Parts: sequence; structure tokens; C-alpha cells
Amino acid sequence: MDHAGTLLEFKKEFSSREGIQFNNAGRSPLSTSAAERLATMAFLSQTQASLLDMEWIASLGEVRKSVADFLGAGIDEVAFTPNCATALSQAALGFPLRAGDEVITIDQEYASNYYPWKVSCERSGGKFTVIHSGDPSGPASSDFFSGEALTKKVLAAIRPGVKIVALSWVQFQTGAVLDLRAIGEKAHSVGAFFVVDGIQGIGQLPFSFRDLPVDFIAGGSHKWMCGPLMQGFFAVKRELLAVLQPTIVGCGTFNRFGTFADPTAEMELSARKFEAGGFSLMILSSFNETVRVHAQVGMGVVADEIARLSGILRRGLLELAGPGGGKRLELVTPLDQASGITSFKLPLDAEVRFLQRCKEEQIALAKRGDFVRASVHAYCSDDDVTRFLAVLQSAL
Repeated sequence: MDHAGTLLEFKKEFSSREGIQFNNAGRSPLSTSAAERLATMAFLSQTQASLLDMEWIASLGEVRKSVADFLGAGIDEVAFTPNCATALSQAALGFPLRAGDEVITIDQEYASNYYPWKVSCERSGGKFTVIHSGDPSGPASSDFFSGEALTKKVLAAIRPGVKIVALSWVQFQTGAVLDLRAIGEKAHSVGAFFVVDGIQGIGQLPFSFRDLPVDFIAGGSHKWMCGPLMQGFFAVKRELLAVLQPTIVGCGTFNRFGTFADPTAEMELSARKFEAGGFSLMILSSFNETVRVHAQVGMGVVADEIARLSGILRRGLLELAGPGGGKRLELVTPLDQASGITSFKLPLDAEVRFLQRCKEEQIALAKRGDFVRASVHAYCSDDDVTRFLAVLQSAL
């Protein structure tokens, strides 16, 4: 396969973007194919609407298969939701926790994978255990940014009595990548289910639901997948599928779309039981295009390019930090970290100048906690990194 050629085609999908888009962990630009499909579907909704209902309903099955194939899941294991938070809430609030059952997570989790489990434990009498991942400014600060260190802390906390291990694959603030295989195997050894927030990993790193001991993984369209806002999805293994109960119930739960309720109808056995009602086929069709774009280039190629560009960025940040580092700039992300998230810290005066310059130069990034977060995707260029570093240098 011509990896250079497919990567070039991938980059062309984003040739109309403006500025420097280094906030892919927050929101990515749409691929050209996704944007064009969204516009086409909007036009058809305006001009033909229900004349196309049967075609659009059939297309839903195509999207489901496309997403299932991309995740390495069975088509009956995939469900669509309005967003990633809804998917995680389905896992947390649909699981039959009992008093004393333990759920473990870490203190770096994004709110969407924290509050659902907190509420679930409060309602059930379960035990909500939050693992301390380390002080980012303390003597063992490297643990806070290390996926390996975080994985070890999680493994040490998994014991009999734990029913759910709920973690993000890639941490949103630091970009630390957790070892899904090691954690999943340890969780299963004590009879626990492993629920993963994958929104910061899916679209930038290779993943196979079929091959990993992950029971539930949730994602969303607008970050590394470069799709439209308001499209979530998840995959659930059959063992957990039989345990989870829908938190929202409607005609779709019993496969009674477009007809009267049937008191004898049985609940759907597939993941479709979690899809209570209709979908935005405009958004789903657009999302399907960006899934196709990622699948066509291959996630190995995407991950390699993200790693290459992130390496250039991190080495440039180290150069700006100067001998000894930590005076003008502190790079907190490990050089070899697999994800495209790079976090660094600036003195307050330099940070203010830099963020203002970013607005002026049309550079999209994010402030997360005490750190500036730049998240580089495979569609970005070497020139983007060079210009970014030049703007940062001017602010120091």
C-alpha cells in the first residue's frame, strides 16, 4: 500500500481549513467529504424530505456497519447516541450496581466520565473510588503525565469487590495513554467490567474492540474523528449488553418504529435497544464520510504521522525551554508519548502574551488546568508546527 499517497489524500481532505488547528482534542475541522455530505443532506431535507425516507432508513444500516468495522466490533454491538456523555451515562446509570459494589476511576477524568459514575454510586449505595494520580507540581510529578505510571496505579486498585473500572483511554489534559489490555485483563480477573471513554483516542490511535478486553467504549464525532458535532456512539460486548438496561426507552427499544405499540413485543436484544427514537440522518451521514476517510488512510498511518509531528513540536518546545528547562517554558508531556496531545506550562505573563498572539494569528489550542494544550492531528503540516513555535518564541 502507498502510505505516502494515502496520507497525502487524507491531508487534502482538510486543505480548506484556516489558521493552525491544534485543538483536535477539543474540536477538529470537518473533512471536505463530511462537510459536502452534510450540505447535500441538508439540501435534500429541504427539497425532498419524506420522499427519501426509505432510502435514508436503509442508509442507517450502512452507517452502523461502517462504524462497527472501524471499531472492530460486531454490527449488533454498536449503538448511536447524541454525544459521548450520553453513551457514558447509559453505561453508568444502566448498570445494576448494588450497595457496596465498587467503581474505580482516576482523578484526571473528564467530567463526562466522572459524574455519571458518581451519581450511579450515590443512587445505588455503591462505593465510588477515585485514584489519586499524583501532584502535577510535586516531587513525583512525572507520574501525573505518564500513562505507564497511571496504569500501574489502576492495576494496584483493582481487587475483588470492584464491579466497574471506568477510565479514559487517553487523558484529555495530559494525553497520557493507558494500557487497555493490562487493565482489562486485571478487571476481568476479579469479575469487573471495563468501561472506556475513548473519545480522545478513537480517530488518532489504532483500536480493535474485538481484540481488546474492553467491555464498553464510547466515542464522539467532533474531536479526532473530524466529524460534525452532536454524534456519539458506543460499542458494548455481549456479556455487558445482557446486563445493561436502557436508561431512555422509546419505540426503538422494542423496534416499533412507525407503528402502534405492541404489548407482546420483546425488547431488542442488540445494542439497538439503547436507541430510543429517531436519528439525525444528516449528521450520521456526514459522520459516515469521516469514518470512511480515516479507514481509507488506515489508523496506523494516521498514528505514525501524529507521532512524527508531535515529536517535532515537543523537541521544539524543549529547545525553547533552554538549558535546564522550567524557567521560560516547561514541557510536561513525555517526548515519546503516543497520543497527539502535548501540554506545556508558561509563566503567567508569557502565557497571556502567547494566548493573545494565538488569537491574532488564528491558532486554535486550549488551556486545560495549569497547562497549555496543543493537540496535533495527521492532517496538520510541518509548517504548522514551525509557525506555532515561532509565535510561542515571540511571546517568551
